[in-house]
Amino acid sequence: MSEPGRLELSILSSALGVEKFGIEFYRRFSECVEDENGAALLRGLGRDEEMHKEHVEREMRRLAPTVDPESVSPAVSLLGIVPEKAFPFPPDRCMTLEDEIKALEVGIQVEISSVKIYRDAALMVDEPEVRGLLEKLTEIEDGHRKLLEESMQLLRDKGAWYGYSPILEG
Repeated sequence: MSEPGRLELSILSSALGVEKFGIEFYRRFSECVEDENGAALLRGLGRDEEMHKEHVEREMRRLAPTVDPESVSPAVSLLGIVPEKAFPFPPDRCMTLEDEIKALEVGIQVEISSVKIYRDAALMVDEPEVRGLLEKLTEIEDGHRKLLEESMQLLRDKGAWYGYSPILEG
């Protein structure tokens, strides 16, 4: 495989780590939130992250059909941007309002970091399909950030979650 192909694979491996983190973060957060609107919103974000992970893995397989995506080392320049342990979730489902706001703040920071990773990575690659995927992920993760910020503002102002309808959950 060419040197540029290795760069793209290592960047995509970093993206894979970001998406796995997001899946776990939103799953655990949704299990801790008592409000069903909040839990549904978080489950939806987790499903988005799962789809992103699948897109990244598919792109990695397209670039290197014989390489297992899990075996590729992440790009060193993109390591350490997403925290390994972002928030200590309580063992029971219920969180205090303050805990939910703190967890949302962590989620917002993770989305900001994800946007930075994807934006920087898109500038590093020459392969058009990889660049397109990274640019698309940048836009989606920025949308997630905005949604989390709106939810956090509502929690702070009204003590209620963003009006996410579970009927849209799927």
